[in-house]
Amino acid sequence: MKVSFQGDRGAFSESMALKLFKGAETLSHKTFKDVFDSVETGRADYGVIPVENTQTGRIVEPTNLLISSSLKICKEGALRIRHCLITRKDALPDDIKYVYAHPEALAQCKGFLSGMDCRPISWWDGAAAAAKVRKDKTIALIGNERIAALYDLSIAKRDIQDSKENMTKFFVISANETDASGDDKTTIMFITKHVGGALFDALKPFASANINMTRLESMPIKDRPWEYAFLAEFKGHCKDDVIISVIDNIKEHCVSLKILGSYPSNVKGVAI
Repeated sequence: MKVSFQGDRGAFSESMALKLFKGAETLSHKTFKDVFDSVETGRADYGVIPVENTQTGRIVEPTNLLISSSLKICKEGALRIRHCLITRKDALPDDIKYVYAHPEALAQCKGFLSGMDCRPISWWDGAAAAAKVRKDKTIALIGNERIAALYDLSIAKRDIQDSKENMTKFFVISANETDASGDDKTTIMFITKHVGGALFDALKPFASANINMTRLESMPIKDRPWEYAFLAEFKGHCKDDVIISVIDNIKEHCVSLKILGSYPSNVKGVAI
């Protein structure tokens, strides 16, 4: 089994992939689009993408790619994110002048970085900066413990994230839909008609059917200033009769609706 992820070896996304697919071959990619392309072309069986962080909220790029793709969500997982400051083994604290990290990692460690006399540098992946750290003791990176072990580096400080309960939610994407498991979630994207009460009317079928909505979020529509789409996550499978009826009712109040996937609920199965 081959599973694609964005980042270099040791990235959090690879850690999530290995927890969800034990023994799988992981494929490293520089961009999220490359991850989607690898699954769409069949070079990978699955892709693992981060979609939401408890500190910084929705992760925009992979979410937008998911909305525009034909791939479906088939599984979810969550990872406790424990960031480390990683340096060369001979580096001293005063040596560090630059800290490389993924933009999400920089945002999650703002408090720690504000107390350092260094320049934070946004990089496509923290693990991908390991080669720079190995060559220059003035450079550090932000990443997980696996990176230090994989690239023979040192952990200068652990748990530098601003929140000790920092977690990231991941989706697994696939070309195939999943069958109902008996305890499922469904995620949809919809755009309501531009009339008064449209959102209320679109959400009312959930309440009428006693469907538990676990997430609702607005997001800007590209090239349509001040217009918004909505992401909704709720209990149930898109092939359940009650969910089919609810979605049909919602469509009456929308200009578009797309089912992004149904997948087994993993709320209690958080990977640490």
